[in-house]
Amino acid sequence: MVNINFDFDDDMIAVDDYDRKQRLVAAQDGGVWRVLEGPIGGPNTLSQRTTVGTANQVLVETLQWLAEPGE
Repeated sequence: MVNINFDFDDDMIAVDDYDRKQRLVAAQDGGVWRVLEGPIGGPNTLSQRTTVGTANQVLVETLQWLAEPGE
């Protein structure tokens, strides 16, 4: 069973994948969504994955991220 937690807000989307111990966060900044990723429980730094224009594009990026094989 997959252990994933989603959190949606008007200007932020967060996804925690507890199986892979990875977090994806997207935050809206001036009309652009910045998509970041990093380890859960690791240092408080996230790496920028990409930028997109809409929340729908964030959800597509999230699905692609979830489909990637774990390390």
